[in-house]
Amino acid sequence: MKIDGSKYFKIGELANQLDISPRTIRYYEEIGLLNSVKRIEGGKRVYTDRDLQRLKFIQRLKHLGLTLSEMHELEDIYQIHRTNRKVLSRLLELLDGNALKIDERVNSLLKLKTDILSYEEKIRQKLNLEEDTQKGGEIDKRSGDYQRSPDTYR
Repeated sequence: MKIDGSKYFKIGELANQLDISPRTIRYYEEIGLLNSVKRIEGGKRVYTDRDLQRLKFIQRLKHLGLTLSEMHELEDIYQIHRTNRKVLSRLLELLDGNALKIDERVNSLLKLKTDILSYEEKIRQKLNLEEDTQKGGEIDKRSGDYQRSPDTYR
């Protein structure tokens, strides 16, 4: 849609383009992450290409693990200092923290995988032991060792 020679998006068009809901866009407005929204007669919201880029940036930060609260913090820093330098410094701190959390999670998952594989092996051994027992072997109750009876070797 064009108004005064400028291109504008309706909320539904913007939502479709970004694969998010109109409610999400309105929520970002409510919490102050998207604040340059214009309204036309009847109070309908219209969005500029700048709003589109802003929403893409919000999606990118969300993908990188930032919370809405952290994004709002970055916006506050920009509003106070009116420079990206402080914003980018804080963003680096937040991203470093997220990278560390991911490393911790990866290490935790690797340990869990090791535990799962170990437990699977114990279960397989138990199943094999039970299968051998059914074929005529016995388990020495004192040692837990499996022993086949001589007549099962035939």
